[in-house]
Amino acid sequence: MSWQSHFLEQGLYGDLKALFPGLAAFADFPSPAELQRWLAADTRTCSGKTIQFCAGPADEYYEAQVLETGRVPTRERNWHDLFNALAWALFPNTKAQLNALHVADIKAHGLHPRTLRRDSLTLFDECGVLVVATDKTLLDDLRQHQWQRAFVANRERWGQSIGGYVFGHAVYEQGLTPYLGLTAKMFPLVVSDDFFALPLAARYQYLDKVLCQVLKAGALDNKKRLSPLPLLGVPFWWPDNQNPAFYDNVQYFRPLTTPRPPL
Repeated sequence: MSWQSHFLEQGLYGDLKALFPGLAAFADFPSPAELQRWLAADTRTCSGKTIQFCAGPADEYYEAQVLETGRVPTRERNWHDLFNALAWALFPNTKAQLNALHVADIKAHGLHPRTLRRDSLTLFDECGVLVVATDKTLLDDLRQHQWQRAFVANRERWGQSIGGYVFGHAVYEQGLTPYLGLTAKMFPLVVSDDFFALPLAARYQYLDKVLCQVLKAGALDNKKRLSPLPLLGVPFWWPDNQNPAFYDNVQYFRPLTTPRPPL
């Protein structure tokens, strides 16, 4: 059994399997140099430095090192850093923008205490899942914790007019040992009707460009746009959710006591 076989066959990792077919060919963890091959050659920081995955820990504050040198510390045989490298390959513009926003905030407010803005940026970078839909009401159902409507009544619409796209590398890492209670942070985005007709790679390219723009405009200046997403409830990401009774667990699929503002 190969090192990656225990996760590539799980629904949560379906996009990684499709977009990085070479993962299945590695007998062991890919090295930073091997991960570099999946990164577009022109991937740069907002300061114009070419992104390079390099072995070892950060020499200084992580975000500043990335912005000033382009060097992304990538530990050998480390799941967190492996998935971070793949996130750079999938969302190069957004990752660069997040990095620049972090450093700008530190320059303006200092390292400590952390600002609400930096907390929001980190939360999305680590735990964010883009949920996109052609119909805003589908996103509002998730934001208002209308789980039965979102996941059961509208299940057949997932993959057709609503879908989830993992951004946060910690989401993939935590998914290696799934448990009831596993929750990500949803970033909702309305897309055009033809979005789901695009090839998978083109969908990610589109999302990367749009997400970069909305973050630059301040979409994560606070956490209000983010909301809890019970990860194992997303249709086709976890086998047990094929049974509608799976969603009856109110300890996992919690009701919302105070409604959120509409999108």
